[in-house]
Amino acid sequence: MTIVVVGAGAIGLLVAGRLAQSAQRTVLLARPGVAAAIAQQRLRILQDGVLQVAQDIVVASEPAALVQQDQCPELAILCVKGYDTAGALPTLEALDPQHILTLQNGIGNEELLAERFGAGRVLSGAITISVEVEAPGRVAVAKQGGIGLAPMVAESRPAVERAAKALRAAGFEVRELADYRAMKWSKALLNMLGNATAAILDMSVAEVYADRRLVALERRAFLEALQVMRQLEIAPVNLPRNPAAQLAAAMRHIPAPLLDPLLRRVIAGGRGGKPPSLLLDLARGSRRSEGEFLNGAIAQAAERAGLDAPINRALWETLRAIAAGEAAWEGYRRRPERLLATIG
Repeated sequence: MTIVVVGAGAIGLLVAGRLAQSAQRTVLLARPGVAAAIAQQRLRILQDGVLQVAQDIVVASEPAALVQQDQCPELAILCVKGYDTAGALPTLEALDPQHILTLQNGIGNEELLAERFGAGRVLSGAITISVEVEAPGRVAVAKQGGIGLAPMVAESRPAVERAAKALRAAGFEVRELADYRAMKWSKALLNMLGNATAAILDMSVAEVYADRRLVALERRAFLEALQVMRQLEIAPVNLPRNPAAQLAAAMRHIPAPLLDPLLRRVIAGGRGGKPPSLLLDLARGSRRSEGEFLNGAIAQAAERAGLDAPINRALWETLRAIAAGEAAWEGYRRRPERLLATIG
């Protein structure tokens, strides 16, 4: 069995490296620069102060470079940003895998893949491990977690079980779930906290959660997402080492004076010191943002369901405008009052 990992960001490198270390036949499709770095220094994973080196891994820049035994693999694992999903479709078509597992953040990637390949070939995943890229071909695990897996359709359950077996053999904590929508929306609830707000303001998550006004804003955005989930009959579920269901209950019922200190500890500490992904995108000068698949997707789902999600919509529109160069980031950096006035 060959597994091909598409995308050599933090998650792609971690997943490919661990699979290769477990003696699983693993191929990593990476950009030429990253492929060259791995060819020179191998794929390296820093965890708990120990540097692990993945020796037996095949690295290529395009499917055409793969040997025959690695073509048409049983499983391709997609680890690119949500806004790169459409661009990865030709690569996946050239690979022609039996199944595609997406470990991407956000809501909507499964549907994009199913539109092209059919829901029966698409497996849904959510990874709760916090990982950083330290250098091309080298990642550091900032916080432990695990992987949730679910099929889009019941017929794909055996494929989910095979993927789970391979990932467990690679040392991952894996939880198999029945409803992929519940899993992905629950992961989105976790991803949205301390993300768009921190990115727009260019502030750390700890700084955001030290401001009561911003904590209230984050909670309102979270409750909007829960309202959409209720309308869609999607219940929050716990993910490996991430109790999203308990967090949702706390957001609904615990008064702010009691909840705010808990959120400061859990949300700021839950990232293991890693800056939020949306802030990293802005700092790199990316013209697109994965906020499209978080706050943006929540606002769109609300509209389709006949609801309104004004906080999520405003956060996404502000973030999108900054990323696209339509709004000056300087006007919002470290200026919470500007963001609060924009949202209203």
